[in-house]
Amino acid sequence: MSSVGSSGSVSDRLAELERGANARSQAQIEHQRQLTSLQREVSELRGLLEEQSYRLEQVIERQRSMLAAQQDAGQPAQAAQPEAAAPAASAANGSGNQPGASSSDEQAAYDNAVNLVLQQKDYDAAIPAFARFITQYPQSDYVPNAHYWLGQLLFAQKRFDQSKAQFTRVVEAYGKSNKRPDAMLKLGVIAREQGDNASAKQHFEQVVREYAGSSAARLAEEYLAGL
Repeated sequence: MSSVGSSGSVSDRLAELERGANARSQAQIEHQRQLTSLQREVSELRGLLEEQSYRLEQVIERQRSMLAAQQDAGQPAQAAQPEAAAPAASAANGSGNQPGASSSDEQAAYDNAVNLVLQQKDYDAAIPAFARFITQYPQSDYVPNAHYWLGQLLFAQKRFDQSKAQFTRVVEAYGKSNKRPDAMLKLGVIAREQGDNASAKQHFEQVVREYAGSSAARLAEEYLAGL
């Protein structure tokens, strides 16, 4: 009888331990889900802030280009309106639209792709939207941003090789883009996710070396500490 009772006690104890382990596992899964959701929200907010900052810079640059054009023509300097300055900015930056397309079409196409991410959160639709934008407006100032957004969206879907191609494009082809340090950082994250810590270390060290003091460099230092 004592043996049976002892056996029952052990079984109960094992069942209790199993329930406890399952509960901890579920808690860890939920914690990871919440962490992933938070990271995505932070990424979206950061993306929105960067877009606003970039567009403000574009407005300022357009105003400067318009004023310079007026001064060259011997006209009195006037405060340029963003809409009126758009053609001058395009010419000054050496970037034009696809033949037959207007700058408003370009802006609308880019805004639509960004809004699919930030407002509608339709990530599956955003991927082809950014890809179409790059194809239709290859000379647009927004192309580096579009490549970066594509990389982010593909990374979220764990399509690491495709994501890597987009971030690599930003790093190699757009040396002056404000997206370059973050793209370089993402290449390190992808390498780490794929188990290539040596490449990850190289990317993180490059971020720290080329963009010391930036937010991307601080994140790179944190990743380096965890390798």
